This record gives sequence, structure tokens and C-alpha cells, in this order.
Amino acid sequence: MTRRADETRPLKATVIGTLDLSGDHDAAVAPVAADLVYRPRDPLAVNMVLRGPDGVEVGWTFAWELLARGLRGPAGEGDVRVRPLHGAGSLIEVALATSFGVRMHFPARAVDDFVRKVRARADADAEGVPRALEAALATITQQA
Repeated sequence: MTRRADETRPLKATVIGTLDLSGDHDAAVAPVAADLVYRPRDPLAVNMVLRGPDGVEVGWTFAWELLARGLRGPAGEGDVRVRPLHGAGSLIEVALATSFGVRMHFPARAVDDFVRKVRARADADAEGVPRALEAALATITQQA
């Protein structure tokens, strides 16, 4: 089965949220733009790229399912955690473990729209994963 060109292109959504470095919900926050990028060649992951005002980009790669679970309740352990913010409207929080801790708040609807688009494509994109893993394992075992 051949795939259409639009099915092999990455999905990208730019989401505007707020950045909270203080951890204090009453403190001033700064706007932040984040690109959420899903690539068919890596069907289990999403890349979140934050763009700073000076043009510097910082990215994290994690399971797109973490975003999906984080829309409903707290999800994630370790470097990336996602949770809905109750009492803050329709927002989700993405917390990134860095040396100073970064928390971003994004509109849940925009993230949910992105997750729905990814979910519609991910199963078909993941069909090739077992074959790729088998080929990689065969290459490794032949070299051993």
C-alpha cells in the first residue's frame, strides 16, 4: 500500500501558552510559543520546541500519549509531566525537569486537537516499527 504525501509529512501545531519559572501561580508569567511536532518516522513520540524571544530554540522529545493522558489527569514521571489545571480554565500544565524547573500552561483544546490528529495517523505509521526493530536486531546480532 502506498501512502499519500500528506500522510508522510510531519504534523505540526504551534501552541501559544505561558511560561512560569517561579512555581507561584500568582506571579507574572511570560508568553511562550511552542511547536508540537509529530513525525511519522517516529510514531510513538512528539517533539516540543520552545522558541525564545532571542530566536533560541529548546526541544524535548517524549511520548505523544503523555499529552493525551495529561489532558485527563496527571501523567508522567521524571523529566516531563503533564496535567490539567483545575480552576484555571481549560489549561494543561507541561512541567519539564531542568536545573531550574519549567512549567508551561497551554490551552487544552489546542493540545487536544493536535493529539486527535496524531492519534488518527499513529497506528498506520507504527505498522513499520516491528519490521524496523527486527531488522535492527538482526544487524546487531550479526555483528556480535
